[in-house]
Amino acid sequence: MKCAIIGSTKIAEVHAKHLIANGVREITFISRSHLKREKIILNVKRQVSKRVLFFHGNIKELKKKNYDIICICSSTEVHDLHLRAVTKLKSIIIIEKPIISLLKLRGQYQSFLSNLYKKKKRIVVCYPYLFLAKSFKKCFVNTRKIKNIIFEFQSGGKTKYKNICVNLMPHALSFFKVFLKENFLRKNFNKVTTIIKKNLWQVHFIYNKINIHFIFKVNYKSKTSLKVAVNDLIFTRKTLKKNNNFINYIENFKTGRRKNINNPIGEFYKDFFKNINNLKYFQSNRKLTLNLMKKNYFFLK
Repeated sequence: MKCAIIGSTKIAEVHAKHLIANGVREITFISRSHLKREKIILNVKRQVSKRVLFFHGNIKELKKKNYDIICICSSTEVHDLHLRAVTKLKSIIIIEKPIISLLKLRGQYQSFLSNLYKKKKRIVVCYPYLFLAKSFKKCFVNTRKIKNIIFEFQSGGKTKYKNICVNLMPHALSFFKVFLKENFLRKNFNKVTTIIKKNLWQVHFIYNKINIHFIFKVNYKSKTSLKVAVNDLIFTRKTLKKNNNFINYIENFKTGRRKNINNPIGEFYKDFFKNINNLKYFQSNRKLTLNLMKKNYFFLK
């Protein structure tokens, strides 16, 4: 399989490793910076043992080859531009969440997505927290009637103010689609309070008589972490690097007990390659994306 990855970010490296783990043997990195492209290829080569052909170039490379998969890992603010560039190509499109910037397109986001999906049927947005939620749900199986939930997510990115909500809300919403079942995205929310700061975006709302708090923090120097509290029970998700591999685990906040879990992005890619020829898979992802964007837009207003 031949794959092109748009972007030279850290997340582009992550996607490259998982594509290689699932049989991709040729990857072309697309970005404006020649230096960044060379650097990312060196980084990926150090982390994989399988024989892979690497190339790099600018956006014009997309029309020179027939790529099986194009993975968009660029900045959210240019997702719409890159989606326009690939809609006429035959490639399957994987794109990092969120699919587009709601702050950039604002009220036009629905028409943009409608036109996009009419032209391109095989697009899938990467939502690893769908899979992470399944692991967390097992930790709360004995929880009685849920009254309060806190979802505290710490990211190491550079986003600020409302952009924090744009970029991190898809994680929370996809998580609770699984954790609280499908109805979570279909019912109305009663928004209570919102706090917006340079490195913090926080909201308290009520869903089905449950008080829910989303707390998103951004610190460039911090590792990504997640804390989920249901009533008085608290679990955290963390990662540990060992022998150049990342171990994912969930830890009981009070007892310190740990349980190793599969990498959520790894789980996404297993599911993707399993369903790569299943049109219903792409239709389901489209429905999820439209629902997530609608809810995300609600929180931004």
